[in-house]
Amino acid sequence: MHRSIISRLFLLITLGAAVTLAGGVASAQEAAPAATPAGAPAAAPTAGKIIVKVTNLQNIGQGQLLALLYKKVNRVEVNGVKYYRRQILPVKTKKMSITFENVPFGEYAVAIMHDMDKNKEMDTNFIGIPDEDLGVSNNVKGGPLGGPKWAAAKFSHKSAENTITPIEIWQCYD
Repeated sequence: MHRSIISRLFLLITLGAAVTLAGGVASAQEAAPAATPAGAPAAAPTAGKIIVKVTNLQNIGQGQLLALLYKKVNRVEVNGVKYYRRQILPVKTKKMSITFENVPFGEYAVAIMHDMDKNKEMDTNFIGIPDEDLGVSNNVKGGPLGGPKWAAAKFSHKSAENTITPIEIWQCYD
């Protein structure tokens, strides 16, 4: 009889543990996030890459290419205007490509400068005319009071891979 009580206790403990374990598994499954149903569309991307092709570079092997990506600004200028992202590359060929990765969709502008003295600033003459080669998105040029206005230089970025109109560098000096 003593043996049957021990057997029953063992059986109750085993059943209790099994029920608790099964309840714990059910709880874990209920807490798990729901899987996306088969065939449901994936979330649309909200960022992508901007590819900037640059042409007409001179003085190959000298200086560096300074590429600045801007969000909304009054004028697209290399000096004194806060950029969103920057890349610096050696100038190796007359044509180059710069890629800005993981850029949120929106409106942007790009300024490219051949920074001959590698000081990361646009050098100008005594009346403010640039002394280093440059280019701006949409191939717009500034006026007597500074770089191009935002409306002329901006472009829309709304795809996973966006190659903008090639920027042709113009020579400010020769």
